[in-house]
Amino acid sequence: MLIVGFSGGPRYSEINDDFSKLSPLFFHNAAAAVIKGRLPLFAVEEERLSRQKHTNRFPALAMRASIDAARCSIHEIDKFAFFFGESYFDSELAKEAATLGIEKKTGVRDILMNNISQAFGVDIDRQKIEFVRHHHAHAAATYLASTFTEALVLVVDGEGERESLSIFRGTHGVVEEIYSYPVKCSLGHFYRYATQLLGFSMFDEYKVMGLAPYGRSDRYFGPVSKLYMFNPDGSYDLDIIRLGDIAYSLGVLGRAEPGTREWQRKAHFAAAIQKLLEVVVIDVLSWWQAKLELKNVCLAGGVAQNCVMNGLIAGTNIFENIFVHPASHDGGAALGAALYIASQQKKEEKTNITLYSPLLGPKLPENDDVRREIESWVGGMSIVECGDVFEAAADKIAQGKIIGWARGRSEFGPRALGNRSILGDPRPQENWQRINLAIKQRESFRPFAPAVLAEDFEDYFIPLPSNPNMEHMVFVAKVREEKRAELGAVTHVNGTARVQVVTRTSSPDFWRLISSFKATTGCPVLLNTSFNNRYEPIVQDVADAIQTFLTTDLDYLFIEDNMAAKTGSLSSLIATCILKLSDAAWLEEITAAKQQWAVLRRAPSYSRQLNSLHLIRYLSEFGGRFSQVADLIDSAPDDRDKLIDEVFLLWRERFIDLRPECRADG
Repeated sequence: MLIVGFSGGPRYSEINDDFSKLSPLFFHNAAAAVIKGRLPLFAVEEERLSRQKHTNRFPALAMRASIDAARCSIHEIDKFAFFFGESYFDSELAKEAATLGIEKKTGVRDILMNNISQAFGVDIDRQKIEFVRHHHAHAAATYLASTFTEALVLVVDGEGERESLSIFRGTHGVVEEIYSYPVKCSLGHFYRYATQLLGFSMFDEYKVMGLAPYGRSDRYFGPVSKLYMFNPDGSYDLDIIRLGDIAYSLGVLGRAEPGTREWQRKAHFAAAIQKLLEVVVIDVLSWWQAKLELKNVCLAGGVAQNCVMNGLIAGTNIFENIFVHPASHDGGAALGAALYIASQQKKEEKTNITLYSPLLGPKLPENDDVRREIESWVGGMSIVECGDVFEAAADKIAQGKIIGWARGRSEFGPRALGNRSILGDPRPQENWQRINLAIKQRESFRPFAPAVLAEDFEDYFIPLPSNPNMEHMVFVAKVREEKRAELGAVTHVNGTARVQVVTRTSSPDFWRLISSFKATTGCPVLLNTSFNNRYEPIVQDVADAIQTFLTTDLDYLFIEDNMAAKTGSLSSLIATCILKLSDAAWLEEITAAKQQWAVLRRAPSYSRQLNSLHLIRYLSEFGGRFSQVADLIDSAPDDRDKLIDEVFLLWRERFIDLRPECRADG
């Protein structure tokens, strides 16, 4: 049986769509996956293909890619599994539509049927669409990936249909819901509210987790802990609303610059928030483990992406074994929805289950095709001939260079695990700031992950009990005290790190690269972070990798067996290119108080005011199709340098696409 699972909302495109007014949080993290029986064949998030972070549009691109990867026709798909219940989706969409003045003409089954039909240009039987309760989808994803015969399954996020935390029992390949906690005590909503109070944006919860180690939880845990009470029957109360009053009284509202007194208070607050999250989850798991007496635990849901919490759970010895799904967010529920439907077809014991691999995304093209694409950027980059790409990359990293590294199939989930990664030397502490500020273009306080060879893991890190799945970078562990100075770029301020353990069997190419670095330097660890800047999702294809390489301070680019370096000046390169607005960007001209200006906007909520009148006119006329940058420069020769600088800024922030002229047909 072939089943396609999918997540996302009803919008078919980011702009000019009946549902384009919906909040970016409405059914976010669109994705699609295809399974055969219970075996995942392929999975990819829509953002990797549309290039719009956390997109909640219907995953048309991801679904097409899934069908292509399965080498079947759309008519051969037996079921389409959606990651929420039908009645809930119908009611939530109806309420949102009424609030926003959107006309909802049909039910969600017909909306999804029409979207699938539009994506493939054929009619789809509406009865093939199955709706799976949200937490059931998450539970199936993590339990069926764990290989445990029996396990307690914890799903914790913002909310499902009417619950925010659910307990399941997984037995012989089937998940059964045992208990659920209401939305009013949602840990996901609690942490998101704290994130907003601290001045961060949507989807920035991981920044609070990264900020917390700079503070002392005991400073503010007293008032924060009064919001929570665990009850003898296993339920708990959490007064989320009062958190805002506490934040106000402590003076932690809004943004602050690192190093200031205000920033330190915010770090103390983040530490208290993180500690309360851990206390609640440990209380819940301890109570249910005592009741159900299960030795294994599986975690999923957005809150399960909190690696610090996961490490604490693993360290408590409540369970003998723990598995956290590497795609615990709503994108992973697309795969989970398909797996749940499959699990309901035959309630048989799992047999011959292979270990889960997150390398489920699209693969890169052949080396010759990669080489041709690199060579098309004449004047911007060129091929560097090398005998062994692994040794060449290791040598460059050992010399202090930061590289972009892309090989094979992409990872499904928010973590780069060595197939779409930015890599550096983990030893010099200055690499921490260099990569944060000059390459990732993000906050200086955020940590980076070490990727370590499995055979050297215990020499550098203190192992966690409970046999966690360390290969997926979902747990924080302590760096051995005597190794912290050596790993200056990947050891967080509290002596911990979000570790990825790399094995020869699960990641042979990445293992070979780290082994080459070890042979050169004696260090079996690399600094590993996702291959992107803060304006875009992780790179997917060759064009994405080149674009990020050219618009950041990366030193070298490695794609499959090709090595590339930058050549010439960026301003000269830009002048020879063609440009157009990105697919989800648009120009908005504004007139107010007898003044006119223009703003570029990009889904979901990015904006940039334009400075050049020449650029405004140019984008107004040619924005939707590729046209020559040289023509723009010729229109204002006296402003050449300023124009090129502004074009580069818009390219780096992904408001425009820039390509070499020889790829105009692309």
